[in-house]
Amino acid sequence: MDSIHCYSRLDEDNNTSDDKMTTSDDINPPVVIVGTWKDAVASDVQEIDDACRENVLKFTENMSEDQLRQIRQEYFISNTEDDHSAFQKIREDILNLARKMKTWNKVYPLKFVQLEKRLQGKKKDLPIISFQEIREIAIDTPKPLNDEELGLFLEFHHEIRALVFFKDLPSYIILDTQWLSDIFRCIVTARKFRAISIKNRKKWDELYYRGKLHIEVLEDIFKKENNFSKHKDHILNVMEKFDIIIRPTISDRDGADEKPCYYVPCMVKSEPECDIYEMFNVTENTCTKSTWICYKFRFLPPHLMNHLIASLCRKYKIAEIVTKEHKRQIALFRGSAVFELQTTKLVKLHLMKCRI
Repeated sequence: MDSIHCYSRLDEDNNTSDDKMTTSDDINPPVVIVGTWKDAVASDVQEIDDACRENVLKFTENMSEDQLRQIRQEYFISNTEDDHSAFQKIREDILNLARKMKTWNKVYPLKFVQLEKRLQGKKKDLPIISFQEIREIAIDTPKPLNDEELGLFLEFHHEIRALVFFKDLPSYIILDTQWLSDIFRCIVTARKFRAISIKNRKKWDELYYRGKLHIEVLEDIFKKENNFSKHKDHILNVMEKFDIIIRPTISDRDGADEKPCYYVPCMVKSEPECDIYEMFNVTENTCTKSTWICYKFRFLPPHLMNHLIASLCRKYKIAEIVTKEHKRQIALFRGSAVFELQTTKLVKLHLMKCRI
């Protein structure tokens, strides 16, 4: 529900009915809850429905009011007793909900349909395709697309999550988004690959604890997944685009000695060893602390902090600290980070998430 709620839009909060006189408190996109295995509950019919609703109430008790406004209907289905009509009712209700969406029945170029069908047939065998290949396919359709139309096609389908295409990474287009998700999962849930390389054990530990993704660990992962390794560079660039991984700038004095590496913000588990002011030797005699600017959310998207860290990382260097073991590392922690706003390192920004 958190992920779905991230796609809700403020301009859709108040949906006007056809007569433009009445409004609804519903928020889009709509959610339909379907509970299965109703037949596994041993009780009479009425008590079964009550028990199912009780479970739904437990499932939704920690949701925000805005999230609850997305839920349209609940269905409880028997895996053995319900006939076709029960499932047909769900289909019809979902179709009726779809008809009320702003994107329903939009005009769609015939040229797009033809190319879409061609690519759909290739997706299973060819999850990623070069721009040159897709251009040749676009020219070979009954109604060929020129380069401008092909660009619009790719941008539109990227927006609706049908494929992955970035203008500044035009070499390849990812047709199968599930294939890309599988790659992301290989990085984020990479523990199963650890046995591949014992010599990189400490680097794997750094990934689990500090989110530091060394090149050697990446090699271990891609060595296991041969179907990914051919497009490794493009995959890493796409992962940076989606803020799955970040590549902090290394200070000049370290650049020659240390190999470039990535960080995976969602995997960082380490906490600051001490108070952040103490860590940077911030005292009233030597430093000036600004007022905190705080944002209070009714709903905080789960990965918003990771996206903010990645976005700031592209513009500013992450500050460095010296640990109790006298090792230097970047000030990236679970749910917080410190950035250098100036090259002099005299002005810093502390970004953090907290619960009130």
